[in-house]
Parts: sequence; C-alpha cells; structure tokens
Amino acid sequence: MSEFFSVTLNKDVVLDDSQTSQSTGWSSQKILDEIIQHRVTKFAGLDDVNVANKKDKQVVVYSEVEGKFTTVDLQNIGEAAGLSLKQISKMGVVGSTTTPYTVDIPINTVDFKFPRVNVLKYQPSEEQNVIKTLNSFSNSESNDFEPDDMLAFDDTVHLKTSYIYQMSYIGDVGNDNKEYSCQIDKSIFKEISDISQSRDGVNEIILLTAIPKDRLLIAAGDKDLSYVDNIDYFKITARGNNLKIICSTDSGATWKTFNTDHWEDINLSVEDIKIKGIDTDTFNNINSTYWNLLNINKKIRFAYLFSMQDISDVENIDNLDLQYDGKGKWIQAMESEYDIVYASNTVLQVLIKFSGDVKINY
Repeated sequence: MSEFFSVTLNKDVVLDDSQTSQSTGWSSQKILDEIIQHRVTKFAGLDDVNVANKKDKQVVVYSEVEGKFTTVDLQNIGEAAGLSLKQISKMGVVGSTTTPYTVDIPINTVDFKFPRVNVLKYQPSEEQNVIKTLNSFSNSESNDFEPDDMLAFDDTVHLKTSYIYQMSYIGDVGNDNKEYSCQIDKSIFKEISDISQSRDGVNEIILLTAIPKDRLLIAAGDKDLSYVDNIDYFKITARGNNLKIICSTDSGATWKTFNTDHWEDINLSVEDIKIKGIDTDTFNNINSTYWNLLNINKKIRFAYLFSMQDISDVENIDNLDLQYDGKGKWIQAMESEYDIVYASNTVLQVLIKFSGDVKINY
C-alpha cells in the first residue's frame, strides 16, 4: 500500500481527492500533484534566485552584483564573456612580406585567452560568360515544379497526349462476353482524336489520344542568383509557336512579363499569360540591362504556358540556360600571409602581407 496512508485489507479502500481525511485516501495522480505543488526545492522560490523578469529562451546565471541566480539572454553571456565573434573590415589594404600592413585591434585581457583570429581576403571573380543550365527538364526534375499529371518530363517537358484509363468489370453478358465501364472527364480536353480498347495483363484498359486544355507549368522554388554579378542572358531552347513565359523575383508572390522595353505585372492565369506572356523569341532577346534591373532579390523562378491546337503540334521545352559573370569570393588567407601579434594585454596586431580587401574575425 501507499506510504501515505494505510487501510485494512478486509474493507473497501475509499479514494476521495476532494478532501483530507483519516478515513479516505488520494489517487496516485492527486498525490503527485500535491508533491509538485508543495515541493521544498521549487527553484523560483529559493532565496538566492531572482527570476522576476524571466523570458522565453533565457539561461540562468549567477550575478555577483545581485548575489543571486538570475535569468539573462544567451547573447549577453557571449558579450560579457568575450565569446561573441567580432569583425573588422579594411578596404584597399597595401601590404607585403617586407612591409606588412598593420591593423591594431583593442583588447582587454590578463591571461591572453582568446579564440583563433581568422583573416579573409577578397578574390575578384575570373568567371566571365559562364553558361549554366538551370533546367534540363528531365524526369528527375519534375519535383522542381508544381505537380500536374497532364504534363510529361522526358528530357523535354510537354503536354501529355496519351492517357490510359482502367475499366471496371460490370458483369457477364451471355456465355462468352463481359461488360466493362470507364468514366472519362471530357471537359479537361480540347479534343479527343482517338479511343481504343486494350489489355494490360488481366486489366482491360482504354487508350485515349487527346489534346489537353492549356496548362501552366509553375516552378515550385527559386533559382538562386546570389553568385551572379552580371546576367548576360537567359535562353530557352524550345519547339513550337505557342509557348509563353513569365517570371517572379519574390518567390511567386507577384509575377512579371516583358513589354517592349520594360517589365510589367501580370496575373498567374492561363488567360492573362496567353495574351501578355513572353514568347520564346522575345525571351531569348531580352538583353542584359533588363535582366539585371529585375535581379534585385538575387533569385528568380519561371512559369510556362503550354498550348496545342492540333494533335500533331510539337510544343516542348528542352533547356533553360543562364549566361552570367560570377561574383568575387571571400577566401581564408593562408597563415603565411599574415602574422598575429599580441603587442600587449590591450592591443592585438594583425600584420597583413598581401594587398586587397580584408575581413578580420576575432
């Protein structure tokens, strides 16, 4: 039995959580709740603890000023303990192995316990006129776009024109015939050019050749352009006369089309894109100036309108290419390219033995 009360085994045990009585007992949950409620070691109630100003996601530290444990923000501990990373940037440094450029950094230490100093140097990009394929429209890239079972990926992307429907068995008709049925939504097609019956293993199927209604292929994510200093052009490799394209630089919140010499807002709808979307020739001839004006957010995504008028039409996209000039890079300087000198307990000196732009993390 519980150590909190005793009972006579030949009598019923009466549990009553609503009162304290010598003739009844509490349930185990009530006992646990009471222990937690009246525990002696409740942290916030201790004399040497002050958590009156506690907030979410803080830590508890001892404050010598208060003489108590108290709560503080984690970033404040780093500042107070000298654990937060600081940075100094210097532009146009001129240094060499014989005459290094000296950067004096104020410090405050007694025992010289410091994290490692890190020196970065800027390397201008040598990447010019780089051509990068952003999409090849292979089957593996179908997940880069919003799902649409009426579009096919097979190293090009295009409207599907062949459809398979499985028929359902209804019953026998006479001795040798069987009846099957199949529901086909004709409203999703512009035109059905052929219907035939076939068999796939034990399944009876309908083979349908048809032209779907106009469809949008919409990118599900952005193409990162943070590494691009200058866009030379985007280029679509495609076949057909009906393709239209629009783009977004704010992750699909708004969309743009190109009109003669400027970008315009456009709705993400079949009707608007069919009238005002960018055709292939225009898209491939938009020059660098206009693309770079658009590239404020350093990201882009595209949407494409597919349309067929006849079952023999060939309408597909093979590749989306980008030609660009790369940005410069920050690379870690080799230890032979700089010296770290603790001149005193108040001055840290970084002796730079090369020329260029520098970032020092300490």
